[in-house]
Amino acid sequence: MKDNNEKDHEIELDLSDDDLENNDTIELSPEDPLLSQIDEECEKSSDLLDRLQRLQAEFDNYRKRMDARFSEAAKFASEEILLKVLGIYDNILRALELDFANDPHAARTGISAIEQQISKVLSMEGVRPIDSIGKEFDPYYQHAVQRMNDPEKPDGIILKEYQRGYMLKEKVLRPAVVCVNRHDVPAVKISAEENLDDEKSGE
Repeated sequence: MKDNNEKDHEIELDLSDDDLENNDTIELSPEDPLLSQIDEECEKSSDLLDRLQRLQAEFDNYRKRMDARFSEAAKFASEEILLKVLGIYDNILRALELDFANDPHAARTGISAIEQQISKVLSMEGVRPIDSIGKEFDPYYQHAVQRMNDPEKPDGIILKEYQRGYMLKEKVLRPAVVCVNRHDVPAVKISAEENLDDEKSGE
């Protein structure tokens, strides 16, 4: 009985000695799952960073190319319209060579042709005149510089146009300069900075 106990004790001691001597058994244990997951995430992050840097470089190159194109386009944006203006200018020079005193009809015909040429160019560029006379005053389209009292015509109607206004597509390129009919006040000159709305607000 005693021999058996001693034998068991010796076996236990042998196992303990093996564990202490063979430190390599720790390396044979399974790898920690958390460390493996961290390594995978680091690899993914590195890959994403690399892709992001490449995309950033591609975008910077694209932006530089587009900036160069826009700069070039802006530099010569007026080239086409200037060529049209030069054609008009040539015709004006030809008209000035005419003898207005001896041949007024030819001079008038030449000037009329130039006017038609200018009108065509403006129309092609989307410019059209603003109809003002006989219309109700609108400060968006007209600029009032004078008011007159004509009782035979409606109040707020435009009586005269001193300078024609123009639209560029849907935008006012230049408002018309007009005289507006007012029934409740005598004809008075007003400054160029005032308009009909200012007059109404001051009454």
